[in-house]
Amino acid sequence: MDLSDHNMRMAVVRTLSLKGYSVKDVSAGSGVPKFSRVSVSGADGDQVAIIKTSTSGRISFTRESDGKYKVLKDADFVVHVTPLAGTGNVRISLFARQTIIDAFDVNHAAKVARGMEHVPSWLNPVEEPGWRLTGSGFMTQAYWSEIVALDGPASADEHLASEPNVAEKGIMDRIREMLAEHMGVKPELIEIDVRVKM
Repeated sequence: MDLSDHNMRMAVVRTLSLKGYSVKDVSAGSGVPKFSRVSVSGADGDQVAIIKTSTSGRISFTRESDGKYKVLKDADFVVHVTPLAGTGNVRISLFARQTIIDAFDVNHAAKVARGMEHVPSWLNPVEEPGWRLTGSGFMTQAYWSEIVALDGPASADEHLASEPNVAEKGIMDRIREMLAEHMGVKPELIEIDVRVKM
């Protein structure tokens, strides 16, 4: 079982796709992993989610001098994904940005009270003991939380999003490629006839 961060992020892409969303990688910048920030399109429009992977369950956001959190300030949601030891599964949980901000603000206040605000914050949705982890235990505030197989079948969104220059492909080319994969033939052997009834 490959517990790489990339595979865990792909499990998130599959799960969101199965829920009816279209997922697009919008990660940018040097050293920023692919699919760590995604645009999620659905009935409610386009929204941005930060995908945080962690084998321990703990995640971190850097607090800036103005009190805002780097990366988090530009997102609508945070998706937390962590493996369940020895199962081949991961737990994926979706949180509102404000839930995460509130948790990290509580942690920051605990650090300030001890003159330790320079220490990085690491929090876990599951409650953990110790003042350094103050703010952990926000799992009950998740919009949803599911256990899924790490190595499930690839979704159409996952295939498309991982291909280079996908944005430059027309919709018919994308449909042709999906059909080709489904039918086990080369894309150039598929012809698509579109008719519009008036």
